[in-house]
Amino acid sequence: MKKFIISILALMTGIMMFGQVVFQSDFETWTDGSYPDGWGGSGTNIGTTNVVKYTTSPYAGNNSCQLINNTTNHKRFTTTSVPIENGTAYKVEFYAKGKGDIRTNIKRTASAASYMTYQAYITVNSNSWALYSQTIIADTTSADAEFILSLRNTDPAMDHLVIDNVTISIVTDIEEVTIHDIQYTTDASGDSPYNGQTIKTRGVVTAVGTQGFWLQDGKGQWNGIYVYNNTINPSLGDSLLISATVTEYYNLTELTTVNVLENFGNTNLPAPEIINIADVGEAYEGVLCKLVDVQCISLPDQYGMWQISQNANTLYVDDDIYLFTPTVNTHYVVTGIIHYSFSEWKILPRSTDDVTIYTGINTKEPNNIYINYDANSQNLIIKGLQNNANIDIINILGQNMYSYSLTPNTNKIDVSNLKSGIYIINLYNNNTITTKKILIP
Repeated sequence: MKKFIISILALMTGIMMFGQVVFQSDFETWTDGSYPDGWGGSGTNIGTTNVVKYTTSPYAGNNSCQLINNTTNHKRFTTTSVPIENGTAYKVEFYAKGKGDIRTNIKRTASAASYMTYQAYITVNSNSWALYSQTIIADTTSADAEFILSLRNTDPAMDHLVIDNVTISIVTDIEEVTIHDIQYTTDASGDSPYNGQTIKTRGVVTAVGTQGFWLQDGKGQWNGIYVYNNTINPSLGDSLLISATVTEYYNLTELTTVNVLENFGNTNLPAPEIINIADVGEAYEGVLCKLVDVQCISLPDQYGMWQISQNANTLYVDDDIYLFTPTVNTHYVVTGIIHYSFSEWKILPRSTDDVTIYTGINTKEPNNIYINYDANSQNLIIKGLQNNANIDIINILGQNMYSYSLTPNTNKIDVSNLKSGIYIINLYNNNTITTKKILIP
């Protein structure tokens, strides 16, 4: 009687903590001799010979369930139909021992192959029972959904993967937090205070890449974040409510295991935050920013990265979203997402509009060198040159239109074939760069 009372109290405590229990399985009953009762839904693709009634030291009762899949390709073991509701969080708890990788998910309906995003794999590697759990927020309402245990890499030397006492409960305390809440930290590591937690958050899509997108819910520091997901394809400007797990990936705070709970449609993007290269760091991670008057100091390398400089500070411009080919020594205005990867801070332009020639450059004419445009002769006039030099003529798109080698006797260059527009003149002389903006009417 005492054991029974303790069990009832434990169940009531679980319901109070996690809400209504929607599914339970202790693997005690195997009515038809194939899958245990409550399992073998339409999404199951692990064979019955690989789902074994296991009687050696179960966690509780007489039986547990041995799952066998020693390949690197996952196999699904799904429940029979369970109702789910959009926006509701479900905690999947189970005891496990042995060795293998296991994760959870939801098949939205038994009548179609429609799957939500899988949670990250849990690696089990112990001969002792331990409790594991993952939380999934449903992105739809369905009367006949199935919960999935997905497994791979089980090890026969440790009796593969053995599970017992699976409980799926409604979680009533999933918190909706702002991106600022997720990102803001005073910890030197930069790690989010929500690291490892499942949350809801919302924001506007400021950029879309091949492996995910960036979300922002305000202007300024701590208000942007990277969302890692290659199956959701939002549009720039979409206003989203999502569920996700906060993850630290090599010092980048990102959202993983993502589900879109609601798309409120397209809205205005936040204005880029105007900063200097010296400001780039944790507070601007994931934020849409603009750098004004930065100088290109290197061409793209084999990884598509080029480098910019401002007041002796440098930063990489990366091609994760858009590849731009700059001209060395040209001054630019670069707009994009501040991002961190491979131990480097970077800015990621999103399109051709995000990299433009900086047209507010002051004329720099050291050693009495004079550069100007004569509209009557359509010549570039150069005076005061004492040594051999080189000159580049660059258009407003950053394209190098012409390069010339000059001698001290050179005092003009015919530019009559240039179209009307603004051009940047870079003259390289004795390790000195003279920069001049000209307008050809």
